[in-house]
Amino acid sequence: MAENIVVLEDGTICASLLSGAVWSSNGESERVVPDRTDAITVGLVSDADHRLYSAVRSADGTVTGIWRREARRHWTRYAAAEAGAGLNGITFAEDGTLFAADSEQGEILYCPPGQDTLKLWLADERLAPTTREDPMTSTGVNGVKVWDGDLWATNSAQGTVLRIGIEAGGPGEVRQVYDGIPADDFAFDASGVLYLALHPRDTVLRITPDGVRTVLATEADGLDGPSAIAVAADGLLVTSLGMLGTRHEPNIVHLPLEVAASALPRPRMAR
Repeated sequence: MAENIVVLEDGTICASLLSGAVWSSNGESERVVPDRTDAITVGLVSDADHRLYSAVRSADGTVTGIWRREARRHWTRYAAAEAGAGLNGITFAEDGTLFAADSEQGEILYCPPGQDTLKLWLADERLAPTTREDPMTSTGVNGVKVWDGDLWATNSAQGTVLRIGIEAGGPGEVRQVYDGIPADDFAFDASGVLYLALHPRDTVLRITPDGVRTVLATEADGLDGPSAIAVAADGLLVTSLGMLGTRHEPNIVHLPLEVAASALPRPRMAR
């Protein structure tokens, strides 16, 4: 069950699996936290040195947090989080600050360069879930990405896309950019086009910088609960988690499109 996805600069595709592992297109699958079957791997990013970072959920405070792949089959905890934190999407800013969504608490956490603990960056009702009744309404802030100097975030439960200013002293203005979009994670390309994975609608949606919306793919294209998107050289790669609906067919779908290059920040990390 692939939850998130990144494409390294050499073209290797990597996907986090809810089983606690990270799969790559070179044929390997690595458990992030060995011998911990309760660890769930969700958000995934990489840095300029091709190291992977995965958000890990666990009820154990020694496990929960962001883990980094130092070498083949060797992961270490890069940033600790409180036990039971509902970590989800993660992203880097250009300066190496790491942001993480906590979908259950409705918070955005952060870890500045050189530190080793996720701390509260923003708590806001616009990040919160709406109920605890099902996977969508209990998932507040979900995907996070830095684009054009701001932090963008989806709220799956509220169906919104938010743009949050990043200032030296903390978060700036929180603006709702779009509504009626129950998106999971998303991606930007270098031209500012936004691609969103709409989990409950089995849909990939494109929004251009001037606000034009286009459905790019649906269930007919193989989507089954799309959860994340990566911009590749020849189009989009979409993970389907396969949790909602009736098909339960987890997969990775390739959508051949003309796209600009990925706009994902990949900073060079000192530690």
